Amino acid sequence: MRGLLVETGYLFVRGLKQSMRPTAALISSLFMPAFFFVINSAAFAALTNLPGFESGSYLTFYAPVAILMAVFFSSGDAGIDLVVDITSGYLDKLMIAPIHHIAIVIGKLMAVGLRAAAQTSLVVGIILLSGGRLATGLAGFAVILALCSLFGMAWSAIGMAIALLTRNQRATQSSFILFFPLTFITTSQLPLPLLSGWYKVAVQINPVTAILEAIRALTSAGWQWDVIGRGFGVALVVGAVTIAWVMHSFRRAYP
Repeated sequence: MRGLLVETGYLFVRGLKQSMRPTAALISSLFMPAFFFVINSAAFAALTNLPGFESGSYLTFYAPVAILMAVFFSSGDAGIDLVVDITSGYLDKLMIAPIHHIAIVIGKLMAVGLRAAAQTSLVVGIILLSGGRLATGLAGFAVILALCSLFGMAWSAIGMAIALLTRNQRATQSSFILFFPLTFITTSQLPLPLLSGWYKVAVQINPVTAILEAIRALTSAGWQWDVIGRGFGVALVVGAVTIAWVMHSFRRAYP
């Protein structure tokens, strides 16, 4: 057990350093959530005048979307980093080394989780400086970090699985396209009561909606335990599925 912890710790530090390079990539992954937050919160501010729109500020309503986007951007590079390890031969060296193979996956997932939490913190800071708020205070902020870290690991596992199956950077990078439907077919623009038709049905079955609503509860509504619990439950289920997929792909790629 001690050996597994040491190996995981080493690979976690290595994965964290890898995810922080180059610095320009970090700037872009922070810039995009902040950009969408500033532009959309100003462009759609008048939507709060619609009957049934309970939030008095669109900035407050849209803030969780910026946080969710930070998670997507921070965890989307995990698959690319893994492809680099595969094509450079680094992963082959790890496979013949006397280490637990599960430490390779756990270490990288932990690095993704920490990066997701770090970028979430920065975006929350931008939101607060822009006039947003955290209805649940510091305790709620800690819960947001935990949820975003958990979902970041779950999301990153998709890219890692594709990387192991294809060993191709372009194919792995294309998985990022999932970000758009999973983010925007949610309550990101309007609350659920104002949606209708097939779009409303799609929003309700989209698991990311539960994550978004949990963050929204923590930032603007308060301690809505059923909503928050549902968000964590969905993140755990999605993580169980995607991480199991990574482990299966790992065994197929390196039998």
